[in-house]
Amino acid sequence: MKGGYVAAGACVLIWGANYSIAKRALQEIDPLAIAFTRAAAGALFFGLLLLARRGWRGLPPGFLRAAPLGVLGIFANQLLFMTGLKRTSAAHSAILIGMLPVFVLLISALFHQERITLPKTAGILIAFAGVSLIALEHGVAFETPSLTGDFLTLFGVLAFAGYTVVGRPVLRDLGPIDSTGLAFLSGGVLIVLVTFPAAARQEWRTVSAAALLCLACVVVFSTIVAYLLYYSAVARIEPSKVAAFMYFQPIVASLIAFFIAGEVFSRPFLFGVGLVLTGVLLAEWS
Repeated sequence: MKGGYVAAGACVLIWGANYSIAKRALQEIDPLAIAFTRAAAGALFFGLLLLARRGWRGLPPGFLRAAPLGVLGIFANQLLFMTGLKRTSAAHSAILIGMLPVFVLLISALFHQERITLPKTAGILIAFAGVSLIALEHGVAFETPSLTGDFLTLFGVLAFAGYTVVGRPVLRDLGPIDSTGLAFLSGGVLIVLVTFPAAARQEWRTVSAAALLCLACVVVFSTIVAYLLYYSAVARIEPSKVAAFMYFQPIVASLIAFFIAGEVFSRPFLFGVGLVLTGVLLAEWS
């Protein structure tokens, strides 16, 4: 159990930092080209890892079971997240991603994996209010260009919620490493096929070293390491509790932005942090 919380905490730190890192890479690199790089690197890494662990004969049975996970958590989530982040603000993105625990709890109840209890529901809603308060401090304007990005992000969150819940029985049988790796093989190949034209059009020679370094961090940490950590946590803790832990992502993202910009912590931000802490603790103890 403790290992699950450590994995979830590390995942929060990585994905929280990914807001600023990915935004910097998106200034110079097409979002679909970033998705191509993430998918190609992930599929290559996990493909070699699975061959070493299972051999050629051990891949087909697990591949079929993990294919829906690849479609939801890799193909749909990554494409929708990167294209949505390009078209919307960080504040919008933080609020919408805050819907993840709500979706996970509802889908888990639908699949009879968890019961919807009052303390758990109250904790998730309180934490969501805190995330919204943190994001709203930076201003949320519902202009038309942003709505497209908002909807893309929301569908990406819904896909990742499905990835979280549907993956639980696969995790039980295959373990987090094989489940994540096989999901990347199926979803990653689909992303590569769809995004290859964008990657070919990208003027890679004009991309700065800073943007390439950010892209490398997105590939290594936010893709390979974080996905392994996330399923390691889901294998040990109820899906809705892992998802509730993700409420700390906007706090980490805001802290990084504050330190970089040299801003001070405002009262709304501190109050929002308090709500998130209260809500997550309530959800975890239920």
